[in-house]
Amino acid sequence: MRCSVLIVSFNTCQLTLQAIGSVASLPDVETIVVDNASRDGSAAAIARQFPQVRLVRADRNLGFGGGVNRASGEASGEFLLVLNSDACLRPGALDLLLELMRAEPRAALVAPALTYPDGRPQSAAFAFPGLLQIALDLHPVNRLMESRVNGRIRARQPRQIDHPLGACMLVRRAAWREVGPLDEGYFMYLEEIDWCRRARALGWQIWHQPQAVALHHGGASTSQQPEAMYAQLWRSRLRYYSRFHGPLYNRLVHVLLRLGLARRGAAAERVRQLIT
Repeated sequence: MRCSVLIVSFNTCQLTLQAIGSVASLPDVETIVVDNASRDGSAAAIARQFPQVRLVRADRNLGFGGGVNRASGEASGEFLLVLNSDACLRPGALDLLLELMRAEPRAALVAPALTYPDGRPQSAAFAFPGLLQIALDLHPVNRLMESRVNGRIRARQPRQIDHPLGACMLVRRAAWREVGPLDEGYFMYLEEIDWCRRARALGWQIWHQPQAVALHHGGASTSQQPEAMYAQLWRSRLRYYSRFHGPLYNRLVHVLLRLGLARRGAAAERVRQLIT
């Protein structure tokens, strides 16, 4: 099998069907969907509309990382395409990603450019996050938010990056075995950044292929519980910084976070509990 497409679904029935439809006719490709105990009829709709899909019905929400790991255990492909349930692969994109993979034997992961449904470009390639990105997230400066200062990378040609946005990622199976699965300690957010950091430490490369394109709605699952997901975002960020940076760095992270939370409302209270 050339490629296994891994999709994790949670209450995104129609978008999940579109995601599956964008890869269903690709040759030598299998699709595996883990439904994270959706309540919107997703699993039944997938089974009815795409009987060829390998459907795993989880009895609880495994989180994104847990769902991807569960799907990877069912996969037989040489490459794993992690595709969000609210993303669709554009025609020709997979071939371009595979072509780069085969041209770069140390490429562990390659990701495409992303667009919103209306065609606007979406940030898809990044430098690893740091203190400046935390400060800008908490105290936005409009002219800097989509710039390199905030970790965004723009490219017209394929290039190495630190990490992509995890909406669509082609992963080499050999690298997945060596680096290991996604860290399920991140229930949501930053799993791909953690994985890329571990891959880079082992000498693997992370690539962006802007000539391949995927459509990404963004936030289809997380927008269902915005306050809980805001807290989850910071729980994941704090986990990431504690894993890859020292005590002094993490004290600075907490200082920046406390200052930023002072400007926020009820959503910030759950985050404050994480740093007390």
